[in-house]
Order: sequence, then structure tokens, then C-alpha cells
Amino acid sequence: MPLHDEHCSKHYCYLTKEEIANPNLVIDELFDFAHLPDVRDLLWEWLKTTVTGSYTKTLTAKEREAIIILYEKMEKLVEAAHVLHEFNQPKTKKRMAHKGKKAQ
Repeated sequence: MPLHDEHCSKHYCYLTKEEIANPNLVIDELFDFAHLPDVRDLLWEWLKTTVTGSYTKTLTAKEREAIIILYEKMEKLVEAAHVLHEFNQPKTKKRMAHKGKKAQ
């Protein structure tokens, strides 16, 4: 999959309508896949093997598959974070404008 797809730059590519409505489902899905320490371990293995170039030499097929699955879940997590950011954006701007009026 290309990193920059025109469709993906304007729309969510990986989230379902249900996940867009409730981005916390994506967080649940990530931690149903792996517990926090396991996610950290997978992220470390991913980085380490990418930097050293030993992806196919040191990881088993099962470990490589887990890293691919984690990558896909991380893509969804980024989109879910964006949904939350967009949802909170108007509230944040209103709070900041309100604080600015109080300071004057």
C-alpha cells in the first residue's frame, strides 16, 4: 500500500464507520491483540530489526506476522487519535479563547 494515497489524505482509510463514531474501539482492539508490555516488545523488535536490517534473519514467521499486525493496528490508532483530535478541537479553541478574555 502506498504511504500517500489521495483518498487517504482526505478520508479515513482504515476505520469503519463504527470506529469513527467510537474511536475507543480501536484502542480496545489494540490491547485485545497484545498487552502493553507485549506492544512495547513488538515495537522494540520492529525498530531493532528495521535499523539493523535483520528482519528476515532474526525473526520467526510468527514474529514477523505479529509486527505486521501491530503496524496495521497502529495505522488505525493514528486515525482514531485524529478523530479524537478533530472532536476536541472546537472545545479546545473555545477554552483558549475564553481564557484569553479572562486575562484581558
